[in-house]
Amino acid sequence: MGANPALVNARGVAVAAATLTALVLLGIESASWSRSARFDSTTEPITRCSLQVTAVAPADRAAGLREGDVLWLPPISVPARTALVYHYTPTQSGRAGETIALSVQRGASRLTLPYSLRHSQSAASFAAQLAFKFVILAIGVFVLWRGRARAATVLGVWCLGVAVALPDAWWGALPPGGRIFGGILTAALWTYSPLMLYLVVESIATGVSRNTIAIARAAMLVTVLPALILNTINATQQAQTGCSFVYLTPWIVNGAFSAAQLVIIAFFAISYTRTTGIARQRIRWVFWAFMISRFGVLLNLFNRLIVHPIHLSGAEWLTVMIFPLGCAYAILRHRIIDVNFVLNRTLIFTILTSIAVGIFVLLEHLLNSVAVSREGSLAVELAVALALGLSFNAVHKRTEQFLDRTLFRSKYDAALKLQQLSEDAAYMENPETLLESATREIPRAMAARGAAIYERVDGKYSLAAASGLSALPEEVEVDDPAFVRLRKHLSQIDLSEVNSALGSDAIAFALSVRGQLTGAFVCGPRVNGETFAPDEIALLRNVVHEIGAELHAMRSREKAEILGALTSGLMDLPAARLRLARKEE
Repeated sequence: MGANPALVNARGVAVAAATLTALVLLGIESASWSRSARFDSTTEPITRCSLQVTAVAPADRAAGLREGDVLWLPPISVPARTALVYHYTPTQSGRAGETIALSVQRGASRLTLPYSLRHSQSAASFAAQLAFKFVILAIGVFVLWRGRARAATVLGVWCLGVAVALPDAWWGALPPGGRIFGGILTAALWTYSPLMLYLVVESIATGVSRNTIAIARAAMLVTVLPALILNTINATQQAQTGCSFVYLTPWIVNGAFSAAQLVIIAFFAISYTRTTGIARQRIRWVFWAFMISRFGVLLNLFNRLIVHPIHLSGAEWLTVMIFPLGCAYAILRHRIIDVNFVLNRTLIFTILTSIAVGIFVLLEHLLNSVAVSREGSLAVELAVALALGLSFNAVHKRTEQFLDRTLFRSKYDAALKLQQLSEDAAYMENPETLLESATREIPRAMAARGAAIYERVDGKYSLAAASGLSALPEEVEVDDPAFVRLRKHLSQIDLSEVNSALGSDAIAFALSVRGQLTGAFVCGPRVNGETFAPDEIALLRNVVHEIGAELHAMRSREKAEILGALTSGLMDLPAARLRLARKEE
């Protein structure tokens, strides 16, 4: 069944908005890098309104800070507090070059120390972090635009959040309110990241019970919520007023936050051990990439527990990248997503973007050359933007057709052959001819190893025709797991997901009429081992539906002719039974 167009359009708008928001935020961060700074020494909260210095940076020691100094927050300014309080998250919310006054309690003495916020990050570090951000962003945008499943949506949102928050976020060029907003955003994205990562794992996990999922979700909420309160709610309240809502012991919060990673690892491990066959092969690289990517995160969190809280290290964010890279490797190695499909969509949106940008550049040059007023120029640009928006779908379809006919000729030819088969089926009168044509032409067009068609006969599904596929049973029970799933969804099913007599290395499509399952079309794997792209699956599903409808009409007409001959006396009962019996040759 096709997706609701309204839902698809709404999802497209949401994805476009999320992508644009992430790009804008990254642009602000990049522009703010040279003016951003953080408090270099390490602190931890000891009351609702104070922080204690636990490790002093060399430059800060020269400025007069000492281990054990207590920094009181209420007496100092909002910009000073903003630079201090987001100390557990990878954010630079201070403005480089500013001198802030620190209210320091040292023993029985209360001191006021001037502290100069310094921009100390090298250009090489900035370039490496920016490269990391855009790699993660590209993966997130790719899965959001390409995917329709829950796993793709959650993974895409997680990647966008990671790209904005990690390895560092720079907000120093913004005014004080903007810097607080940047601190809130970074703290929230950093803290909720394990929860989103768990949802990614849950979306691709198989073999786990509902009780296990419910327990894992509850454990994630319990372990992440204290860190969310400490890093986001308390820190923001401290930045604005000087005192947090509630005091939380840091080592308990960090211990719970570390436990969240262990919950995800345990859940994924349970799922992986209970997954078998092709499904396990497909997620193997994703599973091990995830496991390796956790080492850096756990090391950082473990250091917070036993030594001092530290800022995000290079080793950690490099290991964070391993998980999405593992997903990419699985895509390329096992063809979980067809590369041609991705390239097709990438080229389409690149061309459309280039056309739109080119039009506006030429228009701006033309308006400047004829000295049009600012109001007139704005009116013309708005009219052009409206025209582009109204014609976007038409241009998109024409661009897609052009690319299909040129760069993706083989897929275009396959689609034409399947369309021709679907049209010819409406004019065939012999069901055996239709069965033979379908099992011969579809594998040929799709470069598959073979195909087979099962029809429901006398309470079972009987093999009606086959080509190129061996070891298929002649009959399959009516409640075989594959047919149960097909009756439920009336769509298609990857046989590796069920324990079916049809095997595990094929895709079964429903033959249905008016909501009733009449049989199944089994399409074997491709000869070259690649999987079918999403648009190819949709095309096959539509063609199989047409074939199923025509086959049902032929069988109904055949039965009506036999019944008419029987009631008119032109055929006796034994002959009618013989005609209705399926030929096994």
